Formats: sequence, C-alpha cells, structure tokens
Amino acid sequence: MAEHQSIDGSYTLVRYRMIQNLLFSVMRKTPKFASKPKELLRIFAKKCQSRREMDRDSLKELWNVIERNGGFPMLDSTWNETKFDLSEMLSKYIQLNRQRLGFLSVEPYTIRNGPLVTNRLFISAGPHWEYKERISLKGYRIGVAHVVNRLLKLQNETFNQSKFDVEYDKLVELDQKFTELADFRRDSDEAKNMTIIRPLEDLIRAVPEVDWIRVLRGMPRGGTSEEQTKKMLARTDVHGHRYFFGSNRELARLATRTPRTVLANYLVVRQLADVALFFHDQDHPHARFWGNDNNAQFCADQFLTFFPMISMNVLMEAVEFKRENFEIAAEMVEEVRREYVRTFEHSRYLSEHVKRAAIRKLKAIRVNLGYQEYLEGAKGAALERLYETIVFLETDSPIQIYLKMWRHRTEQLVEHILHDTTLNPVHSKIFQSTAHYNTFHNSLTLVMPYLTYPHLDPQFPAALNFGSLGYAIAHEIGHAFDEKSRKNDENGRAADWWDRQSNEEYERRERCLLEQYSNYQEPGYDHFMNGTRIRWELVADHLGTQIAYRSFQKAKTSDKFHLPEAQSYTNDQLFFYNQALKNCDVANPNYNLRHFTHPTSRYRVNGMIQNMPEFAEAFECTLDSPMNPKHKCPSLF
Repeated sequence: MAEHQSIDGSYTLVRYRMIQNLLFSVMRKTPKFASKPKELLRIFAKKCQSRREMDRDSLKELWNVIERNGGFPMLDSTWNETKFDLSEMLSKYIQLNRQRLGFLSVEPYTIRNGPLVTNRLFISAGPHWEYKERISLKGYRIGVAHVVNRLLKLQNETFNQSKFDVEYDKLVELDQKFTELADFRRDSDEAKNMTIIRPLEDLIRAVPEVDWIRVLRGMPRGGTSEEQTKKMLARTDVHGHRYFFGSNRELARLATRTPRTVLANYLVVRQLADVALFFHDQDHPHARFWGNDNNAQFCADQFLTFFPMISMNVLMEAVEFKRENFEIAAEMVEEVRREYVRTFEHSRYLSEHVKRAAIRKLKAIRVNLGYQEYLEGAKGAALERLYETIVFLETDSPIQIYLKMWRHRTEQLVEHILHDTTLNPVHSKIFQSTAHYNTFHNSLTLVMPYLTYPHLDPQFPAALNFGSLGYAIAHEIGHAFDEKSRKNDENGRAADWWDRQSNEEYERRERCLLEQYSNYQEPGYDHFMNGTRIRWELVADHLGTQIAYRSFQKAKTSDKFHLPEAQSYTNDQLFFYNQALKNCDVANPNYNLRHFTHPTSRYRVNGMIQNMPEFAEAFECTLDSPMNPKHKCPSLF
C-alpha cells in the first residue's frame, strides 16, 4: 500500500509537480551532460517537448515496425489473412510493449525465502484488468484516429472517419470481451495478489492455441544466450484467475473465433493508443484525467516514469541533497521498528505465539531507502549498466526515441528477472513523495523525494521529522498488520499465524474504528464515510500515529535543534501539527467519501487523534470535548 493522498490537490501531488518543473528547467538550461545516462534524459526531454518535431514526424519508423510485425489490415487492403499467426504477432509486439497487448500483461514480482530474494515474471490478464476503464480502447478513439490519419498520409491515402469508426467499433467490442472475461470489478484485489499463481506449463496446456514459449521469447534483447532465456522462462508464472483457466476456455475461443483481421487490428491499435499519448496530447480525452493538460506537463511526467534513476540523480544535484539524510532515515526506521517490537511485547491480549510471529515478521521487513545503489558513482555502477544498451541520437525522430525507449524498458524487465536487481524497472513511481509497503515481499520502500525537505531535514527538531517522515514509516509498517496483510508471514506468503482469541480481540478493536469512522459526515455533504472500504488505511493511520509519537518520545531526549519562532509550542504539539500538515490537501470530499481508500483529510487527522490521550494532554483538551471524547477506540495492540 502506498502512502498517498487524493489526486486533485494533495501536498504529495503539489510536491510532485514542483519536482517535475525543477527537472524540466534543468533539462532546458543544460546544453550537454557529461554522463551518458543524463544525456539520454536530456535528448528525450528535448524531443518530447518539441511540438514542431512531433508534428513534423512522418511516423515512418512506426509504419516499418507495423509491417515487420505482421501488418495492419485496417490500412492495408492487400493484407493476407492466411499468413496471420497470432503467436508470431504477439511475440513481435511483446518486444515493444509487454503491457499493452490486450490479451495479457507481463509484470514482475518478487518472492522471498528468508534473506533470499528472487524476481519472477507474472502473466496476468490484459491492462484493462489492473488499470480498469482508463485503459479501455473506447476512450482512445480520437487519439488513435489521429495516428491512423498520419500513417495514411505516408501512403498518400485519405482518412475516412466513417470507415475508421466501423472498424474501431469492432475493436472496442473485442476489448470489452477481454474486460468482461477478466472481470476486474469482482476480482480487483486479485489483480495484485501474487499468491494466486500457477506454473507456465499449466497455461501451455490450458490454452494451446497460443504458443506461449514463442511469445515470451520475444522479450529478451538480441544476443541473450539460450541458457539465460530458459532461466527467464523457468521464472515465469501465470495468474490462476479464470481468465486463463476458466472451464469454458473463453480466452481460447476469443483467440480462435475472432476474425483474423480484427485480431491483427486489435494488436496494432493497442500499441497506437500509447503512441497517441505522445503525438496527440491536445484535446485528448485522458490528458486531463492524468493531469497532463499540456505537452510540457506530459513530457515531464514521462521522463520521471521512464528514466526515474537518471531523474533522481539530476534532482539530487539540483537540490543539493544531503547524503546524511539516508543515515537519519535509516535510524528512524529502526527506532520505529523497535517501538513496534515494544508494542507487541507489551500487548495485553496477543498470545505469546502471535507476539513471536508478529515480531519475526516485523524484523524481517526489508527496507529500501531511495535506491542508493543507483546513484552516479556508486559501487557496482548500477546506473551506468542500466542504460548501457540504449542510445539516443540528436538526429533521431521522436518516434525513433519512443520505440527505443519502450523496447529498452522490456529489456530492463528481463534483466531484472535474470539478475535479481532491486529496481523494478516498470513500476518505478519513485518521484511521487510516497512510502510503500508490499504485502507479498514484506518490504518497505521510501522514495528519494520523501527523504528530503520538507519531510526530513537534519536541521529540523525531531518533532517535525517524526511528525512527517516518521509517521509515514510507521504508517506503512502498520500495513503489515492490517486485515489484508496480517495473515501473511515474514516472507509475504499466506500463513494464518493468529490464534482464535487474539484474532477475535483484534477484530473487535478494528470494528470499533470502522464504526467510529462510518459515523463521520463531511460538513456540507449528505452521506457518511464508509469505514469498511477504508479499513486498511484506518489501521495503518492509527498504528502509524501512535508508533511515530512514541518513537519521537525516545528521540526527543537527544534532540539538538529547536525552532526559534515556535517557542510558544511544546515539542509534542509540534509533532501533531506537522503530522496534520502532512495530511492537508485541497480535495473533493464528495469524491473521496465515495471512492477513496483513505479517510478524508479532516477525519484522517481528527479521527486519529481523538483516540489518543497523548493529544488531549499535549493540548490540554478537557474530557468530553470534541478532541477528547469519553469514548475512545483502544489501541489495536
């Protein structure tokens, strides 16, 4: 679970936009970088932000790829369906974009066995399953039409809107069938559940109509040895969902009974939907949803997404990042961990068996602080090796840059699997100010922007550092013990280590929180919060605030720093002020109440501290006042 706030006005989003703008400014002002990785970023930024070059690009390279990969019957009246080979076409397009095939997505995941960490591939339903309606083809009609029009100009042909709509409607219909088969609404939690897996051999037997080995062999870069390719295949698993293994074999029927022209068009158009995001940003139906209303905003988002490690190094240099922050953050993690141990040890209801299991899981949590091994000049040269096989030229067209970038990303994914690198190259959202706990890895990640001002500063008093970063650390570790994750063991595997008595008391205390929050009504709105929907975040919020506060109590005894302008406030008050500030946002409560997995900001702050006697004492709240009610939910442990 990631620590985040709402999409429309949170400090997290504001901070992210500030980072985007800063990096974009550095790119514009730097004529040339000394290092190859930073040069890649500069050239990409230059090509992406040049609307003139984007509009001038004939997309000839894209058309060449389409022809090599099996053609595009929508634009080729001579296309020969007898030569169509679904497996071959999938193997070609998986080289470019392993996530937008429609039929399937290929994602990385990690399994643990004590200290041993192994990266593996995970085949799941297509992108519409995890990303829901936002990735369905029906929303990309305008953008795809724009790209198709430009491809037709290469052949001196005129775009026919009505003809296009007829063919596109067939693709939307097929896309909807995949969506319904994946049934993401019913199984949304399963989308990220890496415990529901079956071996690749089972998929080969279940859907022999597709040559799955042939498809996957398209992923490694050229020159990869047969031994390494077999290693990748041996590390490939499949989601056990009915999408692949349903008794009615719906996927096999779709693959064999859908007209070949429709299948071929579908594979091409799934790729063109992404191309359209680069070459048709204006008036795009999805641009505003993603916050990319203009080309500059979109390009900044893209180089943070595709080149996160390079961007991290540029940012660290631009903001004069203090390396000592890594050490401070590491000590904060350990202090929070120690406080959790003390909490479990002193719990009045957990059995000794459950205490030992909880502490074992807690101590086994792996922590990644900012991917330090990818800093320039770091031992092992991980950053340099990450980009050693990709070359951008000043003479490259935007579409050439785009194709190289996507192909390299797939190659990075294979390298991640083969060499067990720590960086997940396709899910690197490291420039949002987030912390993240992964249930199935039992791991905690703190991204680099979270390790600097205003979340952490060596010159801040402990009250501020623990009120922001300390709270985020404690919150994310708290997810290890929420209802979704508490029955996974220290290796992230499903294992119910709770005895009946401990489990019943945990549920009673959690139920108190759910009922309390379900009675909160945002002022001015006619409906109440749904405590059940936000239950995981409630647990993490309450554990996070309590544990961070207690950790701060230990740290403040050796505090060297004070705020001259805050002499009228106690350290305890400053802790609560900064913890509240962290959760401030300008949001739409109506949307959040109905859809968001966190409480609204008002009750994310007030709801937590109403249950804390420490807050009432710090601010001298009288008993039975709004912030010090008589009835308080007890601590979860």
